[in-house]
Amino acid sequence: MNNGLHPAKTGLVAQSQLSSFKPQLVEFKNNSNSGLFAPIKPKKANYQALIQSLSQRFANLSINHKQLIALTASQLIGIVGISVVGRSLISSGLQNISFDRAKSELAIADINYNTKINQMALGLRSQSENPTLVKAASLYSSGQTLSQDLQAEVKQILDSTSKVNKIEYVTLVGENFQIIGNANTNRNGEIFNPDNLVSDVLANPQTIKASRIINVAELSKELPVLPAGLNNENALIRYTVTPVKNPETNAVVGALIAGEIVNGKDQIVKDTLKATSGGYSAVYLRQPNGEFSLATSLDQGELPNINQAQSNVKLPQKDLALLAAAANAKGSPVTAKIKLGNQTYAMAAQAVPNKIIETDEQATNVFDEKPAAILVRGTPETAINQLLANSFWVEVIAVNLALVLVIFWTLILKRGVVKPIQQLEQTAHKFARGDRYARSEISSNDEVGQLANTFNRMADAMTAQAIRLENQAQLSQLVNDITARFRGSLNTAHILEIAVTSTREAIQADRVIVYSFDENWAGKIIAESVDSDWPSTLGKEIIDPCFANDYVEKYQNGRVQATENIYAAGLTDCHINQLEQFGVKANLVAPILLDNKLYGLLIAHQCSASRKWQELDIELLRQVAIPIGYALEQSYLLEQIDTARYHAETAAIEQRQYNEAVQQQILTLLKDIEGASQGDLTVRSEVTMGELGTVADFFNSIVESLRAIVTKVKTSAIQVNTAIGENEAAIHQLADTVIKQADDISLSLVSIDQMRDSIVTVADNAKQAAVFAHTASGAAQENGQAIDQAVQNIFKLRTTIGDTAKKVKRLGESSQQISQVVALINQIAMQTNFLAINAGLEATRSGVEGEGFAMIAEEVAALAARCSEATQEITQVVDKIQRETNEVVTAMELGTNQVVEGTNIVENAKNSLNQIIYVSQQIDDLVQSISLATESQVKTSQSVSKLMQDIYQVSNLTSTYSHQASQSLKQTVEISQELQATVETFKVN
Repeated sequence: MNNGLHPAKTGLVAQSQLSSFKPQLVEFKNNSNSGLFAPIKPKKANYQALIQSLSQRFANLSINHKQLIALTASQLIGIVGISVVGRSLISSGLQNISFDRAKSELAIADINYNTKINQMALGLRSQSENPTLVKAASLYSSGQTLSQDLQAEVKQILDSTSKVNKIEYVTLVGENFQIIGNANTNRNGEIFNPDNLVSDVLANPQTIKASRIINVAELSKELPVLPAGLNNENALIRYTVTPVKNPETNAVVGALIAGEIVNGKDQIVKDTLKATSGGYSAVYLRQPNGEFSLATSLDQGELPNINQAQSNVKLPQKDLALLAAAANAKGSPVTAKIKLGNQTYAMAAQAVPNKIIETDEQATNVFDEKPAAILVRGTPETAINQLLANSFWVEVIAVNLALVLVIFWTLILKRGVVKPIQQLEQTAHKFARGDRYARSEISSNDEVGQLANTFNRMADAMTAQAIRLENQAQLSQLVNDITARFRGSLNTAHILEIAVTSTREAIQADRVIVYSFDENWAGKIIAESVDSDWPSTLGKEIIDPCFANDYVEKYQNGRVQATENIYAAGLTDCHINQLEQFGVKANLVAPILLDNKLYGLLIAHQCSASRKWQELDIELLRQVAIPIGYALEQSYLLEQIDTARYHAETAAIEQRQYNEAVQQQILTLLKDIEGASQGDLTVRSEVTMGELGTVADFFNSIVESLRAIVTKVKTSAIQVNTAIGENEAAIHQLADTVIKQADDISLSLVSIDQMRDSIVTVADNAKQAAVFAHTASGAAQENGQAIDQAVQNIFKLRTTIGDTAKKVKRLGESSQQISQVVALINQIAMQTNFLAINAGLEATRSGVEGEGFAMIAEEVAALAARCSEATQEITQVVDKIQRETNEVVTAMELGTNQVVEGTNIVENAKNSLNQIIYVSQQIDDLVQSISLATESQVKTSQSVSKLMQDIYQVSNLTSTYSHQASQSLKQTVEISQELQATVETFKVN
């Protein structure tokens, strides 16, 4: 298209095209000197430059030319492709037909090959019942010598059979494999068991037909004069072996063997060619070393007379793989395309069974790894080639007619497609310049019309998406500004005050309040921001009896209720009266959830008039209510933690003071016990409240009892000293009794020591209890439940923050989709710019007539530039949205990390509280041990009481004996003095 343009006005496109073609032109120029028209083979870089140049030239073409070239090329490719594929399918189908025909004709060759064997089998069956042959075999089997006349008669029968059937071998063999008689050279007495066929028949009486390879030496023993054509080569022979039975005993007494040489005999292949009207037929034998040799063949081709067929035609050496494949196929035919001379054949080959075992019911083919014979059949492909040649010209004519029709229809379709596309292009330019309401006119329902409809839908979607994104960006900014004011605050009143004030400013409402519920779903207004023209509602209590039954679950599930006019919303009179007292004309209600439970309502009032709430207002109130709940939940959680911490510290201080008092009491009690153990029975322990007070009181009782006993003993000693002079003997007896009483008192002292040990144990346990109680807390269980609740709330908060982060990420993905659409618009603008450049070039070439078109092209270029600028601005806005979205995601992740740290701190506090609970349990165990020790002391006191009773009885005896003490005065004096000295050690006053 650029041929003829002035070099100075071609622009960048023309320059790039010329530079792309420059190396190729040089190649042709160099070749012109050598007289060759063909160019030198270009390098890879030249190929790439050529492809790039052609692609650029095609891109610069008008839509008319593009449509013509594309439609013509596509139809031409389709027609040529169909032609080529059809020709390939036809050729492949005809080839398969030829192969199938060759396989079917191969079956005829197999029949002809087995015909002579079947004839031999029938002849041998009749001869196996010949009385002379049966008699000879029976006599030979019994070990008798045959007479000369019988031998001559056997040989005559075998010679006659050989001549009638035109076969080389007819032999009668006995059970010991020795020849009884044969048709040719006399070999009587020799062992004859070719390839163990006789052994198989004697072991399993049945007819066997087999194909075997026999060497020339073995063949010469039977035929001194070899058949023509063998040339000292191994021969392929067809055997038939039939058992000979004694009719009286039905026992096998021998075997009758017939054999025919295949080499050099063309009757098999000739019969095949007669039945199949020419072609190629052959029989190959497989040598012991694995090589294949020709046994017999005829190549008639498509000659009308079989007498003209050429014999002994071998397959080319490179095509003998067909025979190897047939040998490995074990009776299945294999095919190949082979050329013999000037004739091409569809060749089929099949292995002949090594042996066929015949019974009365069926015949069984047996193949081994090395079959002896391969049958080959070739079907000429002359007719197929002629058919393909004739169909070629038909295809050429059809292709030319199709091209004419394609060009004709291309010219017709050009008129109905180009104009709508140009109109669609102009509409796209308007939309790209920023006209959001530019839409394409749809004049048809074809693909162009559907494209225009798709463009209109895309423009509608983009416009709606842009508006929605603007609203979402504005909403996100407002919500972020509002929540940023109370984010991080843990003061409930401060949070609510900022929330209602900021929300009222954002949606320009007359009043915004927070209404909090109690346990009965009644409550009061705890926060308010109201215009000075309207009454305040702060602190008002509102009871709605219908709310608990009808609205709790709805608001719990996130319902946001917008009422434009309370009088037209179908509200009850009671509800309207409640709103009228605050001057409400329209309201907007959103739930505030605390720990996924309805805490209260965030309500906006319009008091001046009814109001149609915008979607932005509704969504703003919804999104502001969510972070209010999170902030309140954090505030309440912190308050609970502070309260629990205060109770724990107070309980710990009280427990420590109590333990210190208990420890002091224990030390005092131990000091008193130590004085009693040293003999001071005047000591008394202070009696206080609690278990230690009981122990002290019990100790005082024991000491008082001991003091009474000691006092009584002193009195008794004085009385004894007084009565010594009255009865010395009685005093002596009294002294014995007093000794016993002293022993009892000693036992009492031991019991008192045991009691002291028990009290010491109690003191030790009390000390341990004081150590454990130092870290205990009386409110451990309640604090544990509070911390568990705190952990659950933090986990829920972390889940909610995670969900919010996912939504923000999805918003980022949506902005990325906008970026993709903007990139598409930018690409359209670039293509439009290229079209404008090409249009300017066309206008320049058209001269004065193209000036108007040039102006239009310049305007289109300017519009494309404006479209690019608009897309850049949109890209900047989208980039800003993505950056802010990423910042929100980062903030969410930071909040999640902070929540995770808070969770770890609360879990650590919970672990510490569990340790406090464990210590408290240890204190309980120690108190139980103190109780057990106290019980032991009770038992000890009982034993002391019993001992005191015994002492009382002894004292009665002492009183009785004192009347008789006058006779034992001297001894009584000594005992009395000793007793008095002992009792003086106790302090009782």
